[in-house]
Parts: sequence; structure tokens; C-alpha cells
Amino acid sequence: MKKKRFFGIYYKHQTVDGYTLAVISSTSNEGDMIQVITNEKSYLIKDISSVDISFKGIRFDVQQEDISLTGYIGYGELLIPKKDIMSYYRFLPIECKHKIYSMYQSLSGEITLNNKVISFNNGSGYIEGDRGVNFPKEYLWINAINKEASITIAIATIPFKLFVIKGITTLITYKNKEYRFGTYNGAKILKLSKENIVIKKGKYLLSIDIPPNSGHPLKAPIKGDMIRYIHECPSSNIHYVLKHKERVIMDITHPYASIEYMFKD
Repeated sequence: MKKKRFFGIYYKHQTVDGYTLAVISSTSNEGDMIQVITNEKSYLIKDISSVDISFKGIRFDVQQEDISLTGYIGYGELLIPKKDIMSYYRFLPIECKHKIYSMYQSLSGEITLNNKVISFNNGSGYIEGDRGVNFPKEYLWINAINKEASITIAIATIPFKLFVIKGITTLITYKNKEYRFGTYNGAKILKLSKENIVIKKGKYLLSIDIPPNSGHPLKAPIKGDMIRYIHECPSSNIHYVLKHKERVIMDITHPYASIEYMFKD
């Protein structure tokens, strides 16, 4: 039987004070699926027609035993990367391919989640997607967004023919400029742990400090079947520093970053 290629899009919404609501719309051998993750927990939406999603916004009319979610979040102009985050790696026959649709967009509107009204006016949004047959066996993913600076870091083991490589796709947007760290442009991992990541590309150095964090379970694919569980912490404090030689380009602490760390100790 031919493996079905899953495709999922991740829509992140964050209020000005850091409340996060992310929606993952995906398809697999099991059919279409929607998952929702909040600061408190994660949910599997049984009726996918109760969530209407586009690149202009998302509308909810969810009523099930474990979650009541209604309302609308509108999107401002998407901050689309200047080129594909994977560069020419996207043409290789690898198990999972990553795409960023928007590094940042402003938000408007409000939702009611389990009788609590949450305003997303002046909030921050982000959109990315994955396609393939498997999520990487081991990987790290971090996303922090706001109007001034947004960062997405992905490091993953990638089986390719007889080899397994540790690939990097990292994009920073800061003051209307992009900074890219990728396997395709010579970026190298100097350190990778649950507490600290250091990536070097030429004369650029990116360092990220991560506090201890725990996450909520989400379904992920193995050979097109959503039978694996990963864990995402939707709001965690990270500190990242970008340097060129000895000059500090950016030194920011982001209190509401999303993190998935799936590397073995």
C-alpha cells in the first residue's frame, strides 16, 4: 500500500499578555484532523466543520464535552519569508519538509474558550506547515513572535539514503531584515541541549537559552498514521542573542515562546 503523505498547517495566535492558542489542521491516513493547544491543555476537535480556517482568519463554533470554543480571530498582512526556508533541500526525497507561510501577522477579534472571553486585539500570529510521511524521530522546534522580532528554530534528524544528518532551518526577522541559519548555507550546531542551543554560520553566532519546560500532548504522524505523541509547551521564557563577530545585533528575552524538544538526553 502506498504511504499517504500527511500535510499539516500550524496557526499560532498570541495575545498581548502571552496567552497562546494554536490550531493544527492536518490530513493523514485517518482523514482530516484539527487539534487545538492552549496554555492549559490540548484538544482534539471531533467536528472539523466547526473550525473555518483561511489565511485571512479563523472562526470557531466548537461545542464538545471537553471544550467550548467560539469566536473569530482576524489576520493582518502576512510577513512572508523572502524565499523558502528549506532552500534547495525541499527538492530532496526526505521524510518531512517544512514551510513558513508567515513569520508574523497582527491579530484582531476575540474568542470564548470554556466560558472565558479572550481578546486577541493587537496580538501576534504565525503560520507554518509540514508535509511528508513522518515527523522527524528527534527534533527541536522553537517559535517566538512579536512585531519587533520573530524567530523560528528547527533542528531535526533527517534520514537520507544511507545517512542520518542533523538539519537546521532557522529564520529570524528583526527590524525588517532576515537572518537565516540553515544546513544549506553552512550553518553548524555548536551546542544542543535542553538548556542551551548555539548555532554558527560564518561570522554570525546565535545563542538561545531555554528554561525547564513541560508540554501538552499532540498527535503526529508515523508513515501517515497519527499514532505518535509529541509535546509542545505553548508559552515559555527564552533568551536569544544574535552576534556578528563581536557586535551584538539582537539581545532579546521573549517570555511567551513555544517549544518542542524531542531529542534524547
